[in-house]
Amino acid sequence: MVIKRVMLMVEWQTGQLVQGVVSYAHSHNWHLVLWHAGDVRDALQNWQGDGIIASLPYPNLFTRENLTDTDMKLVSLVPLKYQSIPYSLVRENDRAIGELAAGYFIKCGYTNFATYSTSLRGKRFCEVLKEQGVDKCFKLSTNTPKKLPQWLLRLPKPCAVLAENDWDASDVLNVALQNNIAIPSELAILGVGNDSCVCHAPAISLSSIDSRLYQLGWSAAEELDRLLDGGKVNAQGIFVSPAPVPIERESMNFVVRSNPRVKEIVNYMKQHLSRKLSIHSLALRFGLSDSALYKLFASQFKASPKQILLELRLKHADDMLRTKNYTMKQIAEEAGFSTPAAFFESFKEKYGCTPGQWKKMSRPELPETNEE
Repeated sequence: MVIKRVMLMVEWQTGQLVQGVVSYAHSHNWHLVLWHAGDVRDALQNWQGDGIIASLPYPNLFTRENLTDTDMKLVSLVPLKYQSIPYSLVRENDRAIGELAAGYFIKCGYTNFATYSTSLRGKRFCEVLKEQGVDKCFKLSTNTPKKLPQWLLRLPKPCAVLAENDWDASDVLNVALQNNIAIPSELAILGVGNDSCVCHAPAISLSSIDSRLYQLGWSAAEELDRLLDGGKVNAQGIFVSPAPVPIERESMNFVVRSNPRVKEIVNYMKQHLSRKLSIHSLALRFGLSDSALYKLFASQFKASPKQILLELRLKHADDMLRTKNYTMKQIAEEAGFSTPAAFFESFKEKYGCTPGQWKKMSRPELPETNEE
């Protein structure tokens, strides 16, 4: 059997992405080399393998002059500028990420928005907000980090900020705290990537959009394998969609409403998810009629109390799938679903896959769990 020799070249060693490539390489008998330091052009000129997976946006890098083999197969995780050898682009779906962030912030109740981004995800974020009637989306490029302190101080508060990735979200958080900007009451921060180490490193954990980096790595390796077997370059690109619900941690607040009654009701929902909560009982507890409760939620969320409660249950289930080794029955009970079947049906409708499949994608290092 011929062993394919592949080099992975990423400056940011994002664990899940690398693991996705490594898992594919292991299961397909590749010899994988992880480039980690040194002059990148020297590494390319000395590479005598079969293919490359890279996330290096430098211009004039992947040229025939820099490669020993002029027929080198390349998969890039970022668009390449200027002249390069033919390559397939495999990337996170930036448009979907921007749309998801905008919709989530609006549902949370924010009216001030900003993006610390350089890519299409930040541009699409502002476009969606404009389509929803938002007059102003404040922008700052990640290429100008020295402007970050004054930019954050000038933002209207409370403000929701989408960062390009978790690393940039961490920079926003650090600068905000250094300038006594309260998180999340004055500034809510949402990163992209859901890198567990980066998100949990700060004292205030970072919320993030799971851009499914493991799947991105696996898909990049799969596409390179196709090229190595004689396939043609994918001119359209392959785009991995994010998880449909952001991972909510301490840097975000799901309910940003001026109405204290709404905050109180949603917080009560969060604290009692494992209980059987009827809309009638909620209305009675907070001194409202059923119709008044529905009207309140419709005005604040453009959704019913039942829809918000289901979303909170699914968020809680998602968190347990990522962090706990519970059985599916235990997760269904803890999240407040009447039966495991009801949990499976609601989860699949929202996430497009079963809870077990989702757990495998979110935590690929774990063995498969019996879904029964």
